[in-house]
Amino acid sequence: MKTEGLPIAHGCGDCSRRALLRGLGVAAASALMFDAGCQQAGSSLGTANSSSCGTGHCIDLADTANHELTSVGGAMLIDTSSDTVMVIRSSDTQIIALSAICTHAGCSMDYNASQQQLDCPCHGSKFSTNGSVAVGPANRALRVYTATLTGTMITVTA
Repeated sequence: MKTEGLPIAHGCGDCSRRALLRGLGVAAASALMFDAGCQQAGSSLGTANSSSCGTGHCIDLADTANHELTSVGGAMLIDTSSDTVMVIRSSDTQIIALSAICTHAGCSMDYNASQQQLDCPCHGSKFSTNGSVAVGPANRALRVYTATLTGTMITVTA
């Protein structure tokens, strides 16, 4: 097998197959490092244990995995077939559920309990708990879902 020069390379100096493959390897490694350094951040919230129930999703607060939702200000995520939903314990008797996906670039958001808002870690958008945009660059409100608390069961209709 001849490895001196590739017939498609004209005037490129050291154009052996080995040099070409080495160059491609360096390019691939650089692309991976660039991609890893530029990936968008996502939510740091945990995902609640939930199950389908009727037309919605149920979260059992007796399940220790859902402990975050037993306290006011707690928030967790659930995945539905159409969205990632943030479930927030806003008071002893009230639950809020809205899309956890920022309408600007599709990043998964966090909940800031002290400011009662959803914060996007990717580009800085902020949303109120009613879904409206508080700070851009997002310019569309979040989808809001119906959520109820009955005893130790949260039901989210998504």
